[in-house]
Amino acid sequence: MNTNGRLLGIDYGSRRVGIALSDPLGLLARPFCTLTNDAGLINRIRDITAEEEVVQVVVGMPYAPDGGMGEKAREVDRFVQDLRHLLEVPVKTWDESYSTKEARAAFQEGGMRRKKRQEKGRVDRMAASLMLQEYLDRST
Repeated sequence: MNTNGRLLGIDYGSRRVGIALSDPLGLLARPFCTLTNDAGLINRIRDITAEEEVVQVVVGMPYAPDGGMGEKAREVDRFVQDLRHLLEVPVKTWDESYSTKEARAAFQEGGMRRKKRQEKGRVDRMAASLMLQEYLDRST
């Protein structure tokens, strides 16, 4: 993918939001931070996109197993619409139905101790990174 800039990945949660960033070439994603989901969330995301020179945002969409939109997907869709109104960069969605489960499995396979694997902010960042990496890999 030739993006000429960083992509920002978002794993949206009702309490916490995992954030990942790509390298400037749009090849590799890495966990960046975890934000609290509160009234200042979108402004903090806007600040990160400006500071990190983000050219596109990718939000994980938790589709139902049948491909439909459940209540959580509708909540994420409302968040995406808010982002599109505030940000000056394109905001896309990507299926992230299993990213949190995959993040926990990656930590376990990597030998991370159970207590560290249980840190939810760490899992949220990793889930955002896995989702963004899948997007980058499939968009080339």
